[in-house]
Amino acid sequence: MKLLLIIALALLGGLFTCLPLGAGTVPHDSKARGTVQVVSVQASYVIEPLASNVFAAIAKPGGKASTNALFVIGREYVVAAGAHMTREAITDLYTAIAARTSKPVKYFILAHHHSGYTNIDFDFPAGQDVLMTWQTWRNLDSEVRDPAFPHIFFNDGLTLKPGGVTIILTNIGKGHTDGDLVLFIPEADVVFASDLLYVNSVGYMGSGHMTEWLMALDFVEQLGAEQVVPGYGPVSSVEDVFEFGQYFRDFLTAVLQHIERGDSLEKTIEEFDLPQHRDKDGYQQMIKLNLQRAYQDLKDDFGR
Repeated sequence: MKLLLIIALALLGGLFTCLPLGAGTVPHDSKARGTVQVVSVQASYVIEPLASNVFAAIAKPGGKASTNALFVIGREYVVAAGAHMTREAITDLYTAIAARTSKPVKYFILAHHHSGYTNIDFDFPAGQDVLMTWQTWRNLDSEVRDPAFPHIFFNDGLTLKPGGVTIILTNIGKGHTDGDLVLFIPEADVVFASDLLYVNSVGYMGSGHMTEWLMALDFVEQLGAEQVVPGYGPVSSVEDVFEFGQYFRDFLTAVLQHIERGDSLEKTIEEFDLPQHRDKDGYQQMIKLNLQRAYQDLKDDFGR
């Protein structure tokens, strides 16, 4: 029966409005949310409602997206946010948005950018305004590939009012990269932390600034939001921010002990172990890379 319904909807697809970057859709008004409930097909995200017109886009394992995203449907327009955005992930996120509203995505908020990666964060739709911190813009502008989209960058903070909701952007500065931002929606009590937060994972620290990252986690925790969308893992809470911070402190304490003993990076990598955290995702795959970054960053900070 479900198959027959899907076929029937597909045949009727030509009767409905064609939405940018969207799949065939079937509008159904939802007065409670003011959105459109439709059928969409995309392989990158599981869409999770967080509050009225606020949605987390959680990256599917094995999909085209490597990190989570978020979008907000205002009365006037849509605001989306994310990072590590490949062409496929962008298409799938916009497909998911188009499945819920016919309003345009006026702004995409780029949470950060890793220098040296020109296969991500460059393939937004023509004319899409992309918001970011000035440090993130500097990272993008340093690439050999020219960002062709309109861009807006800010220094300390920026507030958007797309209608019915407030989106507060804070430039954290150094953290996971040298220009991370945190997105806070006070009416929904939701924070989008992007890759400042990993849930049950050792994370990726390859561009990180260790002590500043810990302070950024303290900032996210102090916001006290009911729901926190991490870069990796499920929608979480301030308790998860605290737990990741505890792992981070354990990791950095162990690295500092090796530095204080005068161990080389090679000896640190050879002997390093955190048995209490071995069960975290990515421990075997990422710990060596994370050690390299943490060792050098902490050694530089402590003048050794």
